[in-house]
Amino acid sequence: MTKRILAGLLGGIAAFASLPSLGYTFEVFRDLQNPDVPVWSTVLGGLFFSLMAFTSFVIGFRFLLFACGHRSDRTSGWARPLLLGAGFFFPGFVFSLPLTMLVVKRTWPGDDGKVDLAMEVSLCVGVAAAVICGAVLLRERAIKRST
Repeated sequence: MTKRILAGLLGGIAAFASLPSLGYTFEVFRDLQNPDVPVWSTVLGGLFFSLMAFTSFVIGFRFLLFACGHRSDRTSGWARPLLLGAGFFFPGFVFSLPLTMLVVKRTWPGDDGKVDLAMEVSLCVGVAAAVICGAVLLRERAIKRST
């Protein structure tokens, strides 16, 4: 019973957390009309925010379904490993950011311009974590399907 209550709380938080990300997506795509804004970084930022919103909503919705007492169908589809892999970007980014900030502050003390370097390194760590997690989950799916 406590698992369902916790899943309901986390699912509600995750579903509602997807709404600001979706709002930021529309804000980012509105910047495409501004000629001073680079196109590729705007498009990549919009895709990042929409992927984050979609992943958060799907995971939150699944938690809410579990909290309501629905049985989960254990399908071996390819969407679940890909969504979980994409959702693993955020923890990889968030947990690596304090470490990269610490390294940058210790390496270049007093140079606040290097904070962007820490963000870029954490972004790459998050992407690497998402790709590795997605690949491992897809590999496990392939192994289960072959047996």
